[in-house]
Amino acid sequence: RKAFDDAHAAVAAAPARPAARTGKRLKIRTPDTVPIPTPISARDALALLFSPDAWKPSPGGDALVARTPRTQMRVELDDALGFGAQNAVERIARHGASAAQTFLALAAFWKDQCGDAGPETYLTVYASDLLRFQGRKETPRGGYHRDDLLAKGRDLFFLSRLAVPTQTSETDADGRTTTTTALNRLLSLETLESVVSEGGGLPTTSIVRFRYHLGREVHTWLLDPARSTAVSSKLLGYHPQRQKYQILLGFCLACLRAEPHGERLKVSLPTLLKLSGIEVPTSRTAAFLTTLEDAFSDLSRDGVAPGVKVVKPSGWHESLASRRSSEVLEGTIIELPLALPESSN
Repeated sequence: RKAFDDAHAAVAAAPARPAARTGKRLKIRTPDTVPIPTPISARDALALLFSPDAWKPSPGGDALVARTPRTQMRVELDDALGFGAQNAVERIARHGASAAQTFLALAAFWKDQCGDAGPETYLTVYASDLLRFQGRKETPRGGYHRDDLLAKGRDLFFLSRLAVPTQTSETDADGRTTTTTALNRLLSLETLESVVSEGGGLPTTSIVRFRYHLGREVHTWLLDPARSTAVSSKLLGYHPQRQKYQILLGFCLACLRAEPHGERLKVSLPTLLKLSGIEVPTSRTAAFLTTLEDAFSDLSRDGVAPGVKVVKPSGWHESLASRRSSEVLEGTIIELPLALPESSN
């Protein structure tokens, strides 16, 4: 269990050697825009990563399952690795935003590097490559902090155990119905390695490397223009803890923007929060509303949701002064023009 916690993701133990990169270097750049999946199942799946209370043990006890009216998610447990039900729920509660953002980054990065290749095309990546692709700032000495690198390994391990169960039925000419049930993994992970070098009077260095390919369903989402949309890569650069509302709201608004709404999208704030998997607190609603306004301001400024506006109900000043902030939140409308950002490709 200690090895699991120290590596954050049950990363395979590596032989003692200097932590140095080997092999061909990838040419990494931060793109202007990245593709993200827009189907309801994708939107619901990521929203469930922010809802720890939604996850319940499966009948066999070998997994946790979470459901929305339209989507189901499953995370496989492994007691031998210290990844039991309690550990899984704790990870969703503490690192759900990070896992969702890492998934979006992994999908976009695979598409950037592999193009139209088949879904079982493996890609070997260093955590530093992915962080650079996301536009994360490096340390003054170059590279990234050990905790940031290991966090990617933790997210990879968790994401590799997630699947979206689906069921399809076909009826033949004789009236016989065949039902097919499948577990569609978000991604397949072949290797996950951590190499740490320390001692000898030198600074501690750390490398996390992994080899993965996308699940078939995710691959279909990204390669079908009708099932994905372009969004500013700034969405991948937000801090997963300090700016989790920017990640959630930005992803959800991008998905909604891809649907037909006319010239402008209008959605009530409570509806948007529900779609995004954000719970309204029972206290300090005014402070919560201010935090959301700051998030929308960032999304507009960064081009993730350009031009988004928060339209409060009439008399909102008096309502806030009378400590009826819940009424303000319930009556607030979010408006967004539907012009898509220009692609860098």
